[in-house]
Amino acid sequence: MGGLTKVHEIRFSLTLVRGQWYHLHFIIEPGAGITRLDAQAKARDIGERASFFSEEHRLPEAVRIGSSKSLTIASDSRECGPSTELVKSSSFNGKIDGFKLETSSECGINTLLDFDFSLDIPTDSIRDTSRGYHGDLINGPSRAVTGHDWDASQSDWRHAPYGYGAIHFHDDDLDDAMWKTSFKLDLPRDFQSGCYAVFVDDGETTDFIPFFVKPAPDMKDVPSIALIIPTFTYAAYANEHLYDKTRTVHFPGDSSKIDKYFRTLMQRPDLGISLYDSHNDGSGTCFSSIKRAILNLRPDYSMWLFDGPREFPADLWFVDFLERELGAGGYDVITDHQISECGASLLNRYKVLMTCSHPEYPTFRMLDSYSAFLKDGGHFMYLGGNGTFSLSAGAWHHSLTGEPGSLWRSRGRPPNCLVGLGSCAMGVGKGTGYGITDEARSDPRVSRLLRGLEAEQIIGDFGLVQGAASGDEIDRLDYGLGTPRNVIVIATTKLAGGHSDEYMLFNEETLFPMVNITGTTSDKVRSDIVYFETPSGGAVFSVGSINWVGALAWNVFDNSVARLTRNVLHEFLRRAEPVWKPTGLPADSPPGSSSGEP
Repeated sequence: MGGLTKVHEIRFSLTLVRGQWYHLHFIIEPGAGITRLDAQAKARDIGERASFFSEEHRLPEAVRIGSSKSLTIASDSRECGPSTELVKSSSFNGKIDGFKLETSSECGINTLLDFDFSLDIPTDSIRDTSRGYHGDLINGPSRAVTGHDWDASQSDWRHAPYGYGAIHFHDDDLDDAMWKTSFKLDLPRDFQSGCYAVFVDDGETTDFIPFFVKPAPDMKDVPSIALIIPTFTYAAYANEHLYDKTRTVHFPGDSSKIDKYFRTLMQRPDLGISLYDSHNDGSGTCFSSIKRAILNLRPDYSMWLFDGPREFPADLWFVDFLERELGAGGYDVITDHQISECGASLLNRYKVLMTCSHPEYPTFRMLDSYSAFLKDGGHFMYLGGNGTFSLSAGAWHHSLTGEPGSLWRSRGRPPNCLVGLGSCAMGVGKGTGYGITDEARSDPRVSRLLRGLEAEQIIGDFGLVQGAASGDEIDRLDYGLGTPRNVIVIATTKLAGGHSDEYMLFNEETLFPMVNITGTTSDKVRSDIVYFETPSGGAVFSVGSINWVGALAWNVFDNSVARLTRNVLHEFLRRAEPVWKPTGLPADSPPGSSSGEP
């Protein structure tokens, strides 16, 4: 409290209990130097009464009213900005439902400030309903959360007249690290689309900072195929701390597999957490930002759970594969962000779309765009697992849009309807291969896809991640969830021995009682490879495993998984008009030829 000569620290004896609402009423008598707290604690359950607290402190001098600094709620008044040293946080962990300042005199009560946090929820602004002294939120605390008067009568904050007027603040909230710009990189407008990185070296440490160059919208010479970079997935998992056993949500893991990036994250809490981590107060995370250094978005990142690359560093194998197959400029790179912004008009520039290993988080517009692409005769290669699975990591209704969160299958758009498969299980143990079905060998519709595999019974019983093509999160067909009836099952893991009991069904795949949910006890725990054609002349090829790419790259792309993927790629491109001719290759070059050394 500011006195006439110095700042005084006042400590009240009230101890706030986690999970309990309080009405805090601070009364200041400036001339007398008196500060009083009157508090009412709301009963937490039916067996508890509301409680009251009052305590008064007197300063040795009068209180100074007024300050040259901005009013700060839920933190201190230090200026925002980066620091080269770790700064101890003084931020509040908890919810605040409203804030009011009033003066009292013989003339009555005069309201100076009255923040109503239930207004402008989708924004970073807080609205003063008294005199228009509006405020700004820093680092994205959670909005549309339950307040002191929530009674469960309405789950959608957009339609609730009360109950969602709180903001949940966390000392590890982060939406912008606010680092100063070190350098800028200007690229020519016709710079080739692709995955790139800036290499930085300060003499002691080095780093690769990745970035993606999307094609210019007015480019006339467009290749037939685009690789979709799952930037929403990268953002959701950015700087995950799932090995951190001090957090409410964590996985068991082997500490010997932790790489340099994870060790750095443990030392740098200022780099934030992912959607899969709990906040320091144990509550769930709503936002994950790319306006910070993302250490698991590095080409040499090794995921501690699998002792191998996952997501971005694994997806670079797809880039390597396309470079080998199509040569420089033979494909474009587009991102989740770009598709969500531009929609079907972007996808319709291409004849073939190819996913990366973990395209988990599409928006509604992305799903519509994919559907439009297929209805227009497009060809789609789904080369991952757990794809088009979820809209969020668990929010009932998003605070930014109000739309429902959770799984797309819960909203009537299961991934099976789009790619023929839906995510069903996950495991961290050794994966398994696929057995080719008799149905596929006898069906002329897929004969070109299986060229060179006539002698193979099992494919993908090898790999650079978990030792096989089917592992991590896996997908299977399910007609009840919308898998097209004309699908051809090319291969399935059940014909290759199946998964071990280290693989288990997802919760949404089973009902009570939860029995027969592991790899050896459930037919549902499997990966399928499927193919189907669309009425407009397009087709879909899906593999149902995050780890397909690890088998693709095994033995420098000389294996049965690479052969099948290569066959599909070139067959889909053959059907596209005009057929893309890789730069620098003669017209009669066979599929898989490269214009240079890898």
